[in-house]
This record gives sequence, C-alpha cells and structure tokens, in this order.
Amino acid sequence: LNSEQTDLVNRGIQAKEPFDIGPCLSLAFNALKRDILTIVLGYIIMGIVSVIAVCTILGILILPGLIVGFMRFHLKAIRNQNPSLSDIFDGFDMLSQSIALFLVQAILVTVGYILCILPGVYLAVAWSFAWFYFGDKKYGFWESMEISRRVITANWGWAFLLLLVSIIVGYLGILACVIGLFVSLPMHGLMVAAAYSRA
Repeated sequence: LNSEQTDLVNRGIQAKEPFDIGPCLSLAFNALKRDILTIVLGYIIMGIVSVIAVCTILGILILPGLIVGFMRFHLKAIRNQNPSLSDIFDGFDMLSQSIALFLVQAILVTVGYILCILPGVYLAVAWSFAWFYFGDKKYGFWESMEISRRVITANWGWAFLLLLVSIIVGYLGILACVIGLFVSLPMHGLMVAAAYSRA
C-alpha cells in the first residue's frame, strides 16, 4: 500500500464505532426515504440485469462492472448526492480490474469456506468494503481488498454483527408477502454503505 492508502487504513482503524448499528440503520433509512423510488427501481433493474447476465456466457464481463456501479449508486444515496438509475451502469471504467476483484474474491472466499468454513466467513466479512474502496477511490483490486481487510479486521466482531443485522433487516420484507423485499432489501446494501462512509 502507498502512503495515501496506509493513511486511509489508519483512519479507518481509528474511526469511532463505524459499525454502530443505530447510526448505520438511521443513515440507511434516511437515504431510502429521500430517494425511495429511485432506489427501489434500481434494485429491480439490478436484479433483472444480473439474472440476464448470469444466464449468458458474458456474465463474467457484465457482473463486475454492474457491482461497481451499484456500489457507487449506494454511496450517492448515503451521501445525499441524488443517485440516478444510470449510476448502476457507470462501473465499467475499470473493467479488467473489476473482473480480477470479482474472481479473486470469489475464489479465495470459496476456498476459505472449504477450509472449515470459518476462514471463509472471516474473509467474506473482511472484504465487505472492497467494492466500495474500488469503486469510490479507484484503487487496484488487491489494494481495495487489503484496505478493506485491515480496516474491518480491527472491528471484525462489530462488522459481523452489523452485516448479520443488515441481512435480517433486508429480508424482513418476506414477512410482507415478498413485496416488502423491494423496500427492505435495499436497507442491507445501504447499511453497509453507511458503515463504509463512517470508517
């Protein structure tokens, strides 16, 4: 890591309770309330396009770019920067690096799960910010993964708890005849984006 990236890691490690569930939930809810129509439509579009991408041989070329754009979409919502649906397709500027991030992260997490599950859980949580650093700061794929790992490892238990709560909140919509998922599911991504913005 260069000096700028090392400083970012140090700030993240020293951040005051970045994974505090209350503030992250509040930031996510306020973002959703401000731009609910755009965010809900964004999730519907992302879901449809992702399914189409997975069903084609070009999926590996499409999904990483979509993930980058989707992370930027979340950050704009959290930062009150008027996210737009076009932001979802604005992540193809670093395509080769995003493909590398997608593949390396997927392979290493899978290997971690095979090795007694716990290493996979650790890596999956530790790399939760990797796509945000990649899309937001435009660092290389490995640097983004390493910064995320170092920042989150310092508060890994709290990060795990936040992710667990955000997943539960995200899927509460199932209780509302599935339709509620279109409102509750975005809360998961927004809560993680909120934690990233606080780190």
